[in-house]
Amino acid sequence: MPIVTLTNVSKSYPPRTRDESEVVAVDDVTLSIEKGDVFGIIGYSGAGKSTLVRLINALEPATSGTITVDDVDITALRESELRKVRGGIGMIFQQFNLFASRSVKANIAYPLKLAGWSKADIDARVTELLSFVGLADKAKAFPEQLSGGQKQRVGIARALATGPAILLADEATSALDPQTTHEVLDLLKRVNQEQGVTIVVITHEMDVIQTIATKVAVMENGRVIEQGDVFDVFSAPQNPASQRFVGTVVKGVPTPSERAVLRERHQGRLVTFSFRDGDTSQAQVFLDLAGAGLDFELVYGGINDIRGRAFGHLTLAIRGEDAVIDRTLEQIGQRVEVTEIAEEEAR
Repeated sequence: MPIVTLTNVSKSYPPRTRDESEVVAVDDVTLSIEKGDVFGIIGYSGAGKSTLVRLINALEPATSGTITVDDVDITALRESELRKVRGGIGMIFQQFNLFASRSVKANIAYPLKLAGWSKADIDARVTELLSFVGLADKAKAFPEQLSGGQKQRVGIARALATGPAILLADEATSALDPQTTHEVLDLLKRVNQEQGVTIVVITHEMDVIQTIATKVAVMENGRVIEQGDVFDVFSAPQNPASQRFVGTVVKGVPTPSERAVLRERHQGRLVTFSFRDGDTSQAQVFLDLAGAGLDFELVYGGINDIRGRAFGHLTLAIRGEDAVIDRTLEQIGQRVEVTEIAEEEAR
């Protein structure tokens, strides 16, 4: 069942001067986030993804459309009623948003104090969360004494303090180095898997989506231009913007300029084999080529894995008699997608 549903949602801002027109930040977006999902929303700067997050937690009102959170239409609620909805939504930020003058323990305890928890319950919950995020020895430390990754762990603990059903992560790893990013993403996986929290990840980094998300929506100019299972979007992106994002982490069919370089460096016919989970294996393709007496070398591409499902594109330079190559490619093409790069195209 969806825990968050947006139906024909738009958000526009009035012009600041007479010479300007209104700004449409979110444009007729419809999507559903299932309970237990790690749902990625990706887009370049200005795509509208951060505005979309602020609509989900009702920090901004939608201009039109409906937003349902846990079966409650939040577009119809008063501010006093929205505060209760926000209590079930945690938020972590790119720049951590910690109180510099408060200890780690006090930062995590802050939302619990606002919620009226007793001191004993606060102490127990903070101790539990510090252990969960691996900072049991940092309770008395202050933010300035922590690394970026440790600060974000405190931010995650604070966001989880009141036991929210939904966690919104807005560019939560953008300020971190690659190693720390993976550590934080592993922690978010645990939050999802062990605590059953639905997570919405806002990012411009496709490798974040590949690492953690189960579903993804791609935004451009305020609109959702493609959405679906991460494997499907990664292995066969339909929209040019989605293809550009996927191309940052997945080597696909070489571009015209790359083809020209490959042609200069390698002899033989250039052929790309595209694999999806369930197709014949790359090893079988290699065996078929070798069994036909053909020489070949891998010159471009790679195989990727998303949650145990493999896909990818391998471009080979194949040498041998043309008739043998044609016959072998026809046989292999019955099991995987085969794309040959014409010699004149690669020049």
